[in-house]
Amino acid sequence: MTILTALLHALRDAAAYNSHELTAPRLILWPDEAQEWTPCIEVLRANHPALWSLGDYAPETATGPAVWLRYQLETHTSTAVPVIYLPGIGRPAFRSAAQCPKPAQHLFALQFQGQFWTQNNGKDWTPCAFLASAAGGLGLDVATDPDTQKALQESLRALLDVEVATLRGCKLEAADFRALVTKDPVRTLLRWMGDPARIQRELERAGSEWASFRAVCRDSYGFDPEKDGVLTATEKLTHGKAAWSLVWERYKEAPRAYPGIQQRLESLPPLSLFEEPSEYQPRTNQHAEKRLETDLLALATVSPQAALAKIKTLAAEHAPRATWVWATLGESPLALSIGHLREAAEVVQTSGTPTTWDALADDYATRGWQADRSVGQALAAARSSAATQAVTAAIRAIYLPWLEKFASLTQSLAATYPTTGPQHCRTLPVETGTVYLFADGLRLDLARCLETRLRAAGLAGEITLTWDWSALPTVTATAKPAWQPLAAKLGGPLEGVGFQVKERHTGKALVQARFKALLPELGLTFLEANALGLPTGCAWTEYGSVDTYGHEQGAKLAWRVEEELAGLQQRIADLLHAGWAKVHVITDHGWLMLPGGLPKAELPKHLTASRWSRCALPDPDAQHGYPLTAWFWDAAEAVVLAPGVSCFVAGMEYAHGGLTVQEALIPSLTVTAQVGGGTKAVVLKDLKWLGLRLNVVLEGAQGLTVDLRRQVADAATSLAASPMTGAATGQKTSLLVADDETLGTDAWLVVIDATGQPLLKHPVVIGER
Repeated sequence: MTILTALLHALRDAAAYNSHELTAPRLILWPDEAQEWTPCIEVLRANHPALWSLGDYAPETATGPAVWLRYQLETHTSTAVPVIYLPGIGRPAFRSAAQCPKPAQHLFALQFQGQFWTQNNGKDWTPCAFLASAAGGLGLDVATDPDTQKALQESLRALLDVEVATLRGCKLEAADFRALVTKDPVRTLLRWMGDPARIQRELERAGSEWASFRAVCRDSYGFDPEKDGVLTATEKLTHGKAAWSLVWERYKEAPRAYPGIQQRLESLPPLSLFEEPSEYQPRTNQHAEKRLETDLLALATVSPQAALAKIKTLAAEHAPRATWVWATLGESPLALSIGHLREAAEVVQTSGTPTTWDALADDYATRGWQADRSVGQALAAARSSAATQAVTAAIRAIYLPWLEKFASLTQSLAATYPTTGPQHCRTLPVETGTVYLFADGLRLDLARCLETRLRAAGLAGEITLTWDWSALPTVTATAKPAWQPLAAKLGGPLEGVGFQVKERHTGKALVQARFKALLPELGLTFLEANALGLPTGCAWTEYGSVDTYGHEQGAKLAWRVEEELAGLQQRIADLLHAGWAKVHVITDHGWLMLPGGLPKAELPKHLTASRWSRCALPDPDAQHGYPLTAWFWDAAEAVVLAPGVSCFVAGMEYAHGGLTVQEALIPSLTVTAQVGGGTKAVVLKDLKWLGLRLNVVLEGAQGLTVDLRRQVADAATSLAASPMTGAATGQKTSLLVADDETLGTDAWLVVIDATGQPLLKHPVVIGER
C-alpha cells in the first residue's frame, strides 16, 4: 500500500459512524490551517473526484468559495462521501460562528451534517503527524527535528507514491525524504555543474526539487549550489574527498552525458610546478599528449634498439593515462597507443630465429602474430592526423626491422616452400552439416582475435585454430581456389595479367560466377551473404571486406578490423543457430601493412608483362636481378616476388602477393555447435512450398510449436491459419497461410518452446518455389 492509498483510506474512514445513534455524514471537512497538504490535493482529487477546495473561484481545479461549495454538495450524485479541503482554516475556527473566518462562514453549519478529518485529540492532521501517529496514522518512526520536518514537507508530493512497507523498520530523517525527490543526487549534481542555470530552472519548475537538491548538496557534498556556485563544486570535485570521489567515478563512467564538466575543469588554474599530474586537470593530459607526440616523432632518427627501449620508458610514463576519463573522451589517443606499442616492442625483442617452415609457423602462430595485432591496435587508437604521424614514426622504428627480419628468414627457405602445386594444397572435405565461411584476407592475427571473441561469447562448443601455407603468389585469383577437390579441375597456363587459374576442360579463366557454379559439382551449396540454407549437406559462403578495405584505405584498415570481426562473429552465430553443426572459417592469403608505405623495390615496368605491388610476371629474357618462383598452378610459369617486405609500387601501405609469414601463413578456424547448450537442438532438414502451404521436415521439434510469423517472437504476427505441433524427426509438419494477399512477402519459420521462446528461426518468402 502506498502513502496515497493510505491517505485516501483515512479520509474515507472519517465518514464512519454509529448507525444506531447517528445518520450517515453528508461530507468530510478537512481543516489544514498550516496548508501543509496543499501539494497533494491535485493527486488526491484524481483518485477521489468528490474532493473540493475552499478558495477563489476556479472550477477547473474544483476550487471555489463557500457558496459554490454548497451548490456542489446539493448537486452531488455520487455514492462517495464528498470531502471539502479547507486550506488556511483550522479545526478551532468552527467552535463558534463568531470565530469562523468570513470565507468559511457559509460552511459553518455543515459541521453538523458531516465529520471532521482530524486527529483523535481534535488537532489538524499534519503530514508528519499522519506518518508518525499510531492512532489513525501510519505509525512510522519519523525524526522530529526541524530539518526533517522541512524535508518531509518538500518531498510530500513524491512521498505519495512510496510503499508504506519500505518506510518501516528505520528512523526516517531528512536525508531519507530528500532522497525521494532527488532520487539520483550524483547525476543531478553533475548535470547542474555542466549547465547550472538551466538545471536550476528545471528543478524549480518541478516544485520543491531545487530546495531538496540544495539540501542534499549541503548535507552530502559540503556546499550550497545557490550560495557557493559551480566554481566551488568544481574545486571540491578535483579534491576527490569523501562523497566527491563517487561523483568523479560516476562522471568517468559516462563523461559524454555531462558535456559541461570538462569546460569547468579546464577553467581551474593550472597546477604549480610542485604538484603531481592529475586526472582532474584536463590540461595536464593535453600537455602530456603533446610531449608524447614529440618523443614518438623523434624515434624516426634513432636505432631500432634505442627505439625499443624508449617506447618501454614512454609506456611506463604515459600508459596510466589510458585509464583516465580523457581517454574515454578521445583526448588521449597516444596514451592508448603507447600501451599497444609496448606490446609490439616486447614481441619484437623476444622473437627467435626459426630455420624451418614448421618452426616459422609455430613461432608466428604462437607469438609473432601479437606484434601485427598490437601495431593495428596502436593505429586504431590514434586517428587524428598528428597522432597518426607520431605512431607511424614509432611503428616504422621498431616494426619495420622486425618485418624485414622475418621476411628474410621466410624467403631464405623459399626453395622448400611446402605448397608448391595442387598436389600439395589443403583439402576441404565435404561433410554433412559443415559450412565453409570464406573471409578474404583474414590474416592469422585477425583469426586469433576472432577466436578470442567467439570464446568470450560462449556460442560455440569447440573452437580449433590450425594453419596452412597459401599458394604463390599470395593473391586471391591464385590462392582462393587452391584446395582439393576443386584444384583437380584447374590449372594453367598463365595468361593475361591477373594470375588467374583456368578450368582444364574449357581453358577459361575462373571468375567468381564460374567458381560458384562449380561448387555443386563438388557437393557444396553456395549460400549468399545473408542466407542460412538447410544444414543437411555441405555449403560455402563468403563474408567480409578486409582485403577490400586494405587496398582502398591502406593503414586505415586498422580502423575497420573490429567491425569486420564483429560481423564475422555474428555470421558464425547465425549459421550455428540455423542448425549447422560446424562452421569452418577459411581464407586465401594474408597481407603486409605498414603506415607510411612499404619500402620501394625498383623493377622497371618495361621488364615485366604484369607488375603488381608484391609480385610480377617477367618478360622473357628480362634482366631484373630478382629471384623467380614457380606459379602454383603451373610450375613452368615463373613469377617475380618482391624481396623482403618491399613493393614494386611506391607508397603502398597495404599489399600482398609476396612471400612473408604474414602473407603466406593462412589460418583455418573451426567452430562447432554446442550440444544442449547455447545453440539450439532443433534443425531444419527440408522446406517446400505447395501454393500457400509450407511443408517442413524438422529434427528435434516433436511436441514444439511450429509457426510462420512476420516477427520472430511475436505470436500476434502469425501468418499461419493455425500454428502446428512439430512432428517426429523425418516426418512432415504442414503449415497453411491464411491470407493469399501475403503471397511473396517475407516471413520467418519459427519453432517455439513451451515458454514461448524461439528455438529456431529461418527466413522464408510466402509461396516461394
